[in-house]
Amino acid sequence: MHLIYENLIKNLIGFWCGDFKDLDHDGEGYRIEKKVWDAIGEATAASGRTTPLAYGPAVPNFTEEGVRMTADMYSFWFQYLGPVLLGKAFKNKDVYAHFVELVKLINLCLKFNITHDEVQEIEDGFIWWVEEYERIYYRMDPDRLSACPVTVHALLHIAEGIRMLGPVWVYWAFAMERFCGRLGRVIRSRRFPFSNLDNQVLAHAQLTQLKNMYPKLRQELSLTGGQKKATTWEYQIPTAFDPDKLYEKYALVAPRQVDPHIPPAVYTKLAAALVTRFSPLNAKKEDLIPIDRAKQLLNSSKIEAWGRLRRLECGDTMLASEIVRRESEDRRDATFVRYDNLVDENARRFHGKTKLVATTSYGQLNYVYLIKIPPAADIKIATTTYVALAVIAQCDRPVQHRSGLDIHVYTKLRASEVVDIATVQALVGRVRWENQFAIFDRSGDLARAVFAEGDDSDNED
Repeated sequence: MHLIYENLIKNLIGFWCGDFKDLDHDGEGYRIEKKVWDAIGEATAASGRTTPLAYGPAVPNFTEEGVRMTADMYSFWFQYLGPVLLGKAFKNKDVYAHFVELVKLINLCLKFNITHDEVQEIEDGFIWWVEEYERIYYRMDPDRLSACPVTVHALLHIAEGIRMLGPVWVYWAFAMERFCGRLGRVIRSRRFPFSNLDNQVLAHAQLTQLKNMYPKLRQELSLTGGQKKATTWEYQIPTAFDPDKLYEKYALVAPRQVDPHIPPAVYTKLAAALVTRFSPLNAKKEDLIPIDRAKQLLNSSKIEAWGRLRRLECGDTMLASEIVRRESEDRRDATFVRYDNLVDENARRFHGKTKLVATTSYGQLNYVYLIKIPPAADIKIATTTYVALAVIAQCDRPVQHRSGLDIHVYTKLRASEVVDIATVQALVGRVRWENQFAIFDRSGDLARAVFAEGDDSDNED
C-alpha cells in the first residue's frame, strides 16, 4: 500500500510539479503548467460534494500549502480523479498513457478474485511500465539517476508477492495509518509527548487484551462510553408479497411518506411501468394493459414514498433527491446511481419483435415508491402484490472516458424514467471537468445485475 500511495504517487506528482529532488524539469513533456495544476487542485476539492461519503474521505486541494494527504486520499485520487483531471494536462501524450496503464495495473491487483493469467499480466505490465518510466523520467541519463528510487524497482516484485500471499486486498490495508492517526488524536502532553504516546499504546493493548479474555466486558470497556448506535427505521418487503424474491437484497429506509403527492408526469410514468410489469412479454399493442386501467390500478393501490434505498449485504445506501432534505453545504451527494435494466432494441419499430438487451445506465435517484397493489382478476393479479419502483433522471448518453477505464462522461440529465428498484445496483461518484461530469464506479464486477435467460416465446403466465 505505502509502496504505491505513499511513495510512487508522491514521486510522480513531484515530477509533474517540477520539484522532484534536484533534477532539471524545465521543458520536459511530463511537466504540468502551474495554472493547470491549480485548476486540478480546485476540481479535486470540489469533487468532495459530488462523491458519496461511502467512497472515503473527501480529497482536499493538495496544491495548497500545508494540506495533509493520507494514503487513503492518494488512493482515491489515483484511481478515480487522476484519470479524469490529467487527461489533457501533459504536453507529451505518452505520459498520460503511462499513468493510465499504472491505474489499470493497480486495479487489476485490487481485484477480489485474481487468476494466474492475470498475475502474469500484472508481472508483464509492470516490466513494461518500469521500462517506460526510465524512458520518460530517467531518460537514460546517468545525471538523472536519482529519478530511479528503489520503490520503482519494487513494482517488479508485486506479482511475485501475489503468487506467494494471494490477492493484495488481503494485506494492502490502511490499518497502521489509521492506528497511528487515532494515537495522534489522544496525545495530550506537550511536555512529554513520547511518554504520553507510550502510555496510550500500553493502555490500548491492555484494554484490547481484557476484551479478548472477557468478551462480555466489551461494551463496558468501550471507549465510546456505552452509547448505543443510532438506528434508522427501515423496511424489507416480506416474501409473502414478493414471491419472485426480487427485493430480498433491498431495504427501504426512512423517511417515509404515506399517500404522497405524486407529480402528474411521474404518475403517468408509474402507470406505464405497471403496464410493462403486468403485460405479457412480446405482447402485441392490442394485448397490452390499457394505460387508463393501469392508472385505475394505481388509484386503488396504497402508495408510499421512501427517502432511501439500501442494498443489503454491505451494499450502498442511496438517497432520493426529491424526498431527503440536502440543504447542508458540505453534504456529500449520495443520489447518483448505476442501474442495469433490459432495454428493447426494437422499441421504435412498430412491428418489430421485442429484443431485450442488458444495458448499464447512470442517473440521479429522484423518488422511491412502494406500491401495494390489490388483487385484480382482469390482469391476473391473484393476491396483494408489492411493486417497488425508482424514478431516475437518466444521464444523457454517457460515453466511456478517453482513458479506457470504467469511467463515463455526460453533459446533462434527461427526463426521468421509472425502473424497478431491483435494477438499482450501486452509488457512483462524479467529478466536474471540462464542462462535463465524469462518472466513476467503485463496485466493479461485485454489483452487476444478472438476468435470467428466457425463450423467445410470449410470456402468457
